Amino acid sequence: MIRGRRTAVGLISMVLGAGAAPAQPLCEFTPAADTGPRMPGLIIGAEALLPAGRQPGHGVHVRGNGGIGRVTDFVALRAAYPDAAVLDCRGRAVLSPGFVNAHEHPAYSYAFPDPGLHPGYAHRDEWRLGAGGKAALPIPERYRSAPDNPRTSAVLAAMELRHLLGGATALAGPGGAPGVIRNIGRHERPGDLALYDAEADVRTFPFSFQVVEDLAAECRGGPAHTFAPGEDDDLTFMAYVPHVGEGRPASCAARAEVARYLERVKRRDRRYSLVHGVATDRADYAVMREFDVTLVWSPRSNLALYGETIDLAAALQSGVRMALSTDWSPSGSFNMREEVRCARRVAEASGAGLSAEALWGMATGNGAYALGLEDRFGAIRPGLRADLMLVRHAGGDPYETVLTAEDEDILAMWVDGRALLLSAALDARLSERECVTLPGVAPRVCGVLDDLGLSPGEFADLTRDAVPMNDVRRQAPCEP
Repeated sequence: MIRGRRTAVGLISMVLGAGAAPAQPLCEFTPAADTGPRMPGLIIGAEALLPAGRQPGHGVHVRGNGGIGRVTDFVALRAAYPDAAVLDCRGRAVLSPGFVNAHEHPAYSYAFPDPGLHPGYAHRDEWRLGAGGKAALPIPERYRSAPDNPRTSAVLAAMELRHLLGGATALAGPGGAPGVIRNIGRHERPGDLALYDAEADVRTFPFSFQVVEDLAAECRGGPAHTFAPGEDDDLTFMAYVPHVGEGRPASCAARAEVARYLERVKRRDRRYSLVHGVATDRADYAVMREFDVTLVWSPRSNLALYGETIDLAAALQSGVRMALSTDWSPSGSFNMREEVRCARRVAEASGAGLSAEALWGMATGNGAYALGLEDRFGAIRPGLRADLMLVRHAGGDPYETVLTAEDEDILAMWVDGRALLLSAALDARLSERECVTLPGVAPRVCGVLDDLGLSPGEFADLTRDAVPMNDVRRQAPCEP
């Protein structure tokens, strides 16, 4: 079922106050007045992280259709919507847009890193195809959404819940599971209409699946290789977000790929982004800034495979827009907060300054911009979708609070105005669906297992061998 069709029903149920409240909730909850067929929505009071900056004591109105309405002073908002439900967390929580993970491979991201993973590759074709005599890494089995397959459905849902616990409300890449996190991909098959809430062109490779082989003669000093035009190069109505320059700067193939791609972006015919870009340099960043190309950065995966990542100091100095992403679990971070931790390690090692607010922007609005979807989500702004995270906040830098939250700090996660995670410290009436506790997971999970037709025990059994939702000890190392 498409989320948008469930949201209004869910909010009607929520605001009418079904369910029981905890004895001493962290935040004060007031159910909505019974307004009959009207949907008065929900007002959330907290320190809000807005495009214009942090706003203590602010209010955000989540409308009955799952969108964001007015965003203003909490007291003024209550006066404007006297019938709305109210969750008052002022002084105790920070409200942020959810993270937008601008590049993932959800269909494979249930798998642990292979024991043979090492940082000795110069180009992706070496670990993918064994180019240059290097030992190829095994590619995990691809999991596709299959409602009639309980194992596949449970593993993909667990993957999405893992990202949700890590702060993400949107995930870009082929695969995933309908009804959990917001998926972004391209509608190519009938089932994609239910799976992908929004579209972006996330084809993996822009030129070839074997670039090293195709460019071998050129890289030996021969004539320039001409790639055949892509079948879908005219999809100018959606952003293009491919892997480019995925290899060390010393790799001729990786550098040639960057040069060709940056010639393409000069068409200015669509939104362009560039994933990985390990082989980019200062001159490339100047072109990317001029032609509005977002660099989608996955530092952990870069380091785990190639032993290096982008020239971060040069990228920051150039002013190129950057977004963070996890890539996939076989070599990348298990969630966005872990990717933030890795990015910080790279920044410290390179002497580049990355503030908490800058990292937060890379994980939220910049990710949405990379996908050409900044008018849909990635910020708390009237008219956008209510993809929100509410995090316990005891004071200090609210951006730091959001970036470093642990499971027990997560008070709620909403996608399209629907609560998917809910802390026991909040009133149970905030969710229209039954919330269950999963082993080792602090916030309760609302509605997801119901949709799968599984009990918590059955869900745990089916996902036992997959990457766990809240244990990152077996992820690839981040060693700048």
